[in-house]
Amino acid sequence: MNVLDTFEEDDTYKCFLSTEYDAEKYANSIIASSTVSQTLQALQTGVEKLNFALEEHVSDHYEDLINQATGMDILEESLAIVKTRIDQLQRSMTTIKKRLSEPYNQMTVRTQQLGRLQKTCDVLRRVTRIQYLTKRLKQQLDGGIKEITKTSQTFNELQYLYGDGDLEGIEVIDKDIDWVKKARADMEVQAEQLLTQGLSSFNQNQTSTALQVFNSIGTLQLVVSKTLQSKCGSVEQNLKSALSGSYEQSYNGAAPGGANIGNTTAWRASLWTSLDKWSNNISSQYNQIHVLHRTLVRRRDASSQKTLLEECNVTPIQTYVSAVSSALQQELRNVNSSAKQALNMEYPKALRLVVSLWNHFSAKLDVEGLEDVTLPNINIREVLTPFQCTYLARSLNRLLDPVNIAFPGKTVPSTSEMESIVRIMVSELTAARGDEELKKLSTNNILKAIRDILNKCESLTHHGSGINDITSAPTQYHIRNIQVINVLCTLHSKLEEVPADLSAGRTEVWNMISDSVNSLLDPFRSQIEHILNTIHDTDFGFDKQDITDCSTYINLIEETINHLVSNYLSHVSNKTTVLPKLQDFQDSLISLYLHHLCAVRPLGEGGKMMIATDIAEMERVLGGLLDEHAVSEQFKVLRAFRAVLFLSVEDLCTVRNVPKPMLLNHMFSRAGDALLSPYKVAGWSPSQYVAWLYSHPYEVVDMIQGTIQWYEDMIRESGAPAFDPIYPHIIKLLQNCK
Repeated sequence: MNVLDTFEEDDTYKCFLSTEYDAEKYANSIIASSTVSQTLQALQTGVEKLNFALEEHVSDHYEDLINQATGMDILEESLAIVKTRIDQLQRSMTTIKKRLSEPYNQMTVRTQQLGRLQKTCDVLRRVTRIQYLTKRLKQQLDGGIKEITKTSQTFNELQYLYGDGDLEGIEVIDKDIDWVKKARADMEVQAEQLLTQGLSSFNQNQTSTALQVFNSIGTLQLVVSKTLQSKCGSVEQNLKSALSGSYEQSYNGAAPGGANIGNTTAWRASLWTSLDKWSNNISSQYNQIHVLHRTLVRRRDASSQKTLLEECNVTPIQTYVSAVSSALQQELRNVNSSAKQALNMEYPKALRLVVSLWNHFSAKLDVEGLEDVTLPNINIREVLTPFQCTYLARSLNRLLDPVNIAFPGKTVPSTSEMESIVRIMVSELTAARGDEELKKLSTNNILKAIRDILNKCESLTHHGSGINDITSAPTQYHIRNIQVINVLCTLHSKLEEVPADLSAGRTEVWNMISDSVNSLLDPFRSQIEHILNTIHDTDFGFDKQDITDCSTYINLIEETINHLVSNYLSHVSNKTTVLPKLQDFQDSLISLYLHHLCAVRPLGEGGKMMIATDIAEMERVLGGLLDEHAVSEQFKVLRAFRAVLFLSVEDLCTVRNVPKPMLLNHMFSRAGDALLSPYKVAGWSPSQYVAWLYSHPYEVVDMIQGTIQWYEDMIRESGAPAFDPIYPHIIKLLQNCK
């Protein structure tokens, strides 16, 4: 192991290997520890070890040491040669330095002289140019506002020539400096006046001239920013004054903040006058900003070819619109209580004012040069949301309050009360005109009022026992139900006058009218159906004879219809509205009557004459349902069927104005006994079959097809020699149906 490694591991010698070894500190520590003798002994031992290690190392490397000693002599000789050559080089450099210094010094002097000459020439040129421009400037100033653009260019060049003041002290130009400064100030005042005049009159030529002047003298961005700041700064303060009702006016009853307000109506009029003036002022200012922005876009800098808008790095339109939006948000959020109440009550006015303002902003962008300009993404309606909510709540109350007054308990409102309610609906929609979103919200309120009316009408309608008793005069329940129908009819007809899409509400009203009228007519329909069932108790199989009177069932139906018209429908005040329901009622009775007639069997020639007479009487009786007799499709079918009674079997297949299922059923009435009617095959009574026909109109042909199939099977099984003569005609008509 190396002796140094041994010392590194021995605490006695380790400290001597440290780079921070301090002999004095070491001695003091040994003396303090009272181990001087032991330490000295250890040190002596260490010295002996080192001496022995050195001797051993020299002995092992004797030849290397001798070689290194010889190499030192050679190195000394080489160093001597190098030193001699360095001395020679230094002497050569000194000689060269002496030869170059003189030309260098001369060149330095000449360069300084040339720089001074160039600077002097530059100063002379600038002075000469300044003198010329000063003279030309005086001529241009004499030209007044017409020469202001050229004057600004001259000032721009003079400003460049004067530089950073390095020409001060030259008497020939110093005498004109004050005059030039004053002339420049005067020109800036003229340019500001020209800009103000151009913006006020929306004159792009004047505005363009003023902006070119400011661009020439380097103050374009400052002037544009100052103009914008002036316009934007007045927006909020003017709005605050307008909301206090004192904008550009003096009113004795109004005070800022809404204090000491006397005549409320007059103060509100003052408020809206102020807001209108503020809106007009904003529109006018925006038009000025629009002219400014458009001019900045269309004009370019002569040197950089950038637009003036790019040169001044501003966005006038967006900045101004943002200022208006911020002012509205700030002031409407902190509006005084009196103005807040006025805005709540007359929210549509405020909405129209703000929306028209924003529409004006947007409309002005649709011009050449402003295609890429977009307004800030601001939902201006959100500013008015609190007022909208309050207004709509009050609007709903204005709609519901008269409804509640008109329906006090079990009393049915009068027609005039319903008309008054509809007038209020019209009034609410009229207030919301001009704004589709507000109109939609107001329409929703109206629909709520309509549904409230329907709910109250439903609660007034009687559905209990006694409503089907129509044997005598109408009961109080019938009368009240009819009064409800009158109310609903008035509402339905008056809603047509409301200037809004209330199709959903009118549909709901009509559905309730339909249900109410059906409820009124259903007992009569049931009674007439019962009477029509007696047709099959009458014998229509007799031969020809003179027919002097109609059948008994016609008289019974006439009594029922007359009872309905005179005692019930006479109380319906608006027959026009319920006319479609009466028409449906009439058509349903005709359809039911025709189905019964088609099922009559047997049918002789005399029976045909009687049925024809009955049909004529039925037309007269059912025509009494309607004040204005309108010939419906069912009426036409009824009249056509009267002619069908007397057609031959062959001609029946060519009839076009009577439904084919009816013709098929009628053919069975002319068939022989072997060809049974469909209801006979099914084991039904004629009344049951007619009820089935009425409720299953699309299955009639299949029913008859099944009957014919049964007949064919029966003939084959019985071995009858031939089919009924009418059989092929029924088959032919069935094929036409398919």
